[in-house]
Amino acid sequence: MTEPHSLERPHFFSGKLITSDDLALEQQYFLEKLKRHNRNLHGFGIVSGLKVTTDSGRIVVDAGMALDCQGNELVIQSVQTLSPPATGETWHTAYVNIRYAEDGVGVTVVSEAGGSRIRESFEIVIGQENCNRGHRHVRARWLPCGEAHALTIAKLKHSSHGWRVDRGYRPPAIK
Repeated sequence: MTEPHSLERPHFFSGKLITSDDLALEQQYFLEKLKRHNRNLHGFGIVSGLKVTTDSGRIVVDAGMALDCQGNELVIQSVQTLSPPATGETWHTAYVNIRYAEDGVGVTVVSEAGGSRIRESFEIVIGQENCNRGHRHVRARWLPCGEAHALTIAKLKHSSHGWRVDRGYRPPAIK
């Protein structure tokens, strides 16, 4: 995958006045460097965990970690339990998708005692789209497209007995 631009970081020296723009640029540099590393060396997919099961009509996602197509780390630290799609919907197939999210935390007014923070998070969505469709698998590695979209970690099938995990579906994995 060809990277669209080179990275830029601030140059610090004694006596330089450091501004919030300098610090933001430095943070952006290291974030993009990590994401580029993840995309180009690892691809995208499940790193560990994230097994999906059904239990008493609910969908359960185990704790684990994955990388999305932009190189973002998707970390779920505890078991997540979700409601299945409504039975009145005409879906026969559904997909469990996880996407990167950021949440603002703390105060938004800058003060000596603190400031605002960003918490990296995730969002699990059950939908009708397999977000991994169209991606290539080359030499045991899933090639990322670099676009922002969810990662499909499971396929669900609906029958008269309710929703079940389709064991024939193989989500992208990082080995």
